[in-house]
Amino acid sequence: MGLITRIAFAVYGIALGTFSAPSMSQSIAATTIYYGGDILTMEGDVPVYAEAVAIRDDRIVLVGSRAETHRLEGPDTKLVDIKGRTLMPGFVDSHLHPVQGATMLMPRYVTPFDWKFPWGDAKAIRGSEAFFAKVTDYERAVTDPTEPLIVWGYLEPYHDRLNRSILDKISTSRPIIVWSFSAHEMYFNTAALNEYGLTAEQAKGNDQIDYEEGFYRESGLLQVAVPKIIHLLQTPEKINIGLQRLAQLVPLGGITTVGDMGTGSAGNIMADFNYNKVNLDTDTTPFRVRLVPDVKTLRLKTPDETELAATVEGLATLNTRRMLWGKQVKLYADGAFFGEAMQLEPPGYKDGHEGEWMMPPGDLQKAIAFWWSRDYDIHIHCNGSMALTAILDEVERLLAVEPRRGQRLIIEHFGVSTAGQVERAAKLGVNVSANPIYLYDLADYYTKGNLGPEAGPEIVRLGDLYRNNVRFALHTDFPMAPLEPLRLAWVAVNRVTAEGTEMAPHQKVPVYTALQSITINGAYMLRLEDEVGSIKAGKKADFVILNENPMKVNPMKIKDIEILGTVFEGESFPVK
Repeated sequence: MGLITRIAFAVYGIALGTFSAPSMSQSIAATTIYYGGDILTMEGDVPVYAEAVAIRDDRIVLVGSRAETHRLEGPDTKLVDIKGRTLMPGFVDSHLHPVQGATMLMPRYVTPFDWKFPWGDAKAIRGSEAFFAKVTDYERAVTDPTEPLIVWGYLEPYHDRLNRSILDKISTSRPIIVWSFSAHEMYFNTAALNEYGLTAEQAKGNDQIDYEEGFYRESGLLQVAVPKIIHLLQTPEKINIGLQRLAQLVPLGGITTVGDMGTGSAGNIMADFNYNKVNLDTDTTPFRVRLVPDVKTLRLKTPDETELAATVEGLATLNTRRMLWGKQVKLYADGAFFGEAMQLEPPGYKDGHEGEWMMPPGDLQKAIAFWWSRDYDIHIHCNGSMALTAILDEVERLLAVEPRRGQRLIIEHFGVSTAGQVERAAKLGVNVSANPIYLYDLADYYTKGNLGPEAGPEIVRLGDLYRNNVRFALHTDFPMAPLEPLRLAWVAVNRVTAEGTEMAPHQKVPVYTALQSITINGAYMLRLEDEVGSIKAGKKADFVILNENPMKVNPMKIKDIEILGTVFEGESFPVK
């Protein structure tokens, strides 16, 4: 522990009332005892509180009354009075992208939402004129005439249409690349297309590329454009700086466990792992990472099924204290929700356009069967109702021919669905890791636009999941949303959009259910529920300390609760 960390810990201890108390031998005594506020354990289906929790080193040894923990006090036991504040298990964000997120923490921001960062905030930019002006300002500020300009955050509902000709008006000599908010699309000006060897010939027959518009999406982006520009996006310096920035953001959200949901999605799984390990597997990192390999991308380099399975199985030998591979894989169904590329069942989109497949249904179903037969948990990126049907069909087929042996199948994102699909998912034992920010960011626009007044308000139908007893977690998919689990819970509880509109109130969930989705259910999706996600003897001593109790405040204030600090495996990390 460095000097600054020790000083911060000391200050934090004074603020919360830390002191030592003489008692039993230190060899069997608790290292630290927390008491004096609301200790919400997240054990069980109703709120359960404890008076105190005792930890020894990195584990919880007792959860109970203050009198019970008093018997574990030794001469060096630290007693932490949380002074009426709330202690909960550390939050779990089961789906984000560290390396991709690190990459996006480096370009210039032009997004329709405010982002707050320790190194400088990014204010919201809305409207086509404001977007054009901001990108133009960025271009003029770059002094090197050969340096490309990369901008992240374009979102059509807020910024209006974008194409190559618009970007050419900003510059015909400097390469300009605009990376969409969803990360599944990019726009190039003519100079960028020429500079990086992106040609009309390469685009022929690929309906996920519009060369004249300078527009690349989904597989057209990942397989054609990204290999030619990856050297711009993911230099070692940029990734290292970005991951170090990410390490600052995670604890600010009260998070102690994250899921890297698609390690290797840029094409090199070991490079992703090594970047994570170098930057995040340090003594000053107050969280762990569950790594889930992107086997869709890995298979492009390892087409032999026997070799592919052996490669994935061998990843667990690389585990460290903070870097954890498990028996889990990541697959992809349809396209981006933010880009209206999800695959919808009839009546589909109001304007008649069709979505995109990241993996055609036949290929996806074969991949599900392949990993299911090997007893892997399968996480599937799925945004639309047609994609969800393809997945449920395959699960039903598999269960008909062989019994489940403990495998878990998790729908990731869960954008557009039907009530009938939720009932079917419940019967098939399918789990959901949902992104409620879809509702917050886009429900107003999609309701007025291509989803219409029936499907638009029902985006991310958590209420139906709750009523059908489908286990669900909430995630940020960072950088699709800020690393703020309490904001996710707030959306789930209130169903209020960025425009202040209440959408489909029957899809609201109780506060406690929303809190389960960012603690114990998040841990379940990562198969870490025996280690983290609730406050229970034997589990890791991971906590978040909140200034107020989410169960006791006005539900509209949940997202504004101040996070005072986290405890990771027994070590305190106050918010600075």
